[in-house]
Amino acid sequence: MRNIDGGFLAAPDQAAFEQRERDIRKGKLALALTVVGGFVTLIAGYQVFVDFSPGALVVTMIALAVAVGGGMLTKQLNRTVRFRVHKPNAGLVAAAKLSGILVVFFAIAALLGSIDAPGPLRVILIAGVCGVLAYVRSLHDQQWVLFELDAVGVRVERTVVPWRDVTRLTIDPVGPGMTRLGAVPVDAEPLYVAVQDSELDSRLLTEAVARFAPRGVLLTGVHNPAS
Repeated sequence: MRNIDGGFLAAPDQAAFEQRERDIRKGKLALALTVVGGFVTLIAGYQVFVDFSPGALVVTMIALAVAVGGGMLTKQLNRTVRFRVHKPNAGLVAAAKLSGILVVFFAIAALLGSIDAPGPLRVILIAGVCGVLAYVRSLHDQQWVLFELDAVGVRVERTVVPWRDVTRLTIDPVGPGMTRLGAVPVDAEPLYVAVQDSELDSRLLTEAVARFAPRGVLLTGVHNPAS
């Protein structure tokens, strides 16, 4: 058992790692489309913003469509790799962070355009924005994911437990609109986290347990929040 910020890492089974890697590879093409589409969108969008041309606008729209389509496909494929329950409004917060970064990007782009900055400096700006976006996305996942299942194990808030150390998973109503999810390790105190029913899909949770959990690890107390 470990904390995602560091500390002792209880190595999961090698087979679990290999299974996760196989699943992740399935989504790499979609992710590549998203990244390439987003990168081209930034470059072409910068050109539209600084020196408008119909061609650059068309390229921007096509690249944006590729990025959005790739993102939607990546999201669908990620369901075969992991199951997550987020804090409320996680998507809105992520969108706000993305919007803020893009606003800063175009503000700096306008400044560089006004002073006729050299091309290499503009490339550095675009590369820097891509790096910041990747970092913010990773940090956002750490801070806003409450519960996660994948081929390696269970994450409850910031603690990760390999499947070989899990005896069972639990799900129980704890109040109006709230559900408590938990993992019971072999030689440690149970881990629990309360999530909003609006963020939890019990059907997908049950499917994820069937897909990822070893035989014998059961989900007890299953209910339908919508009922």
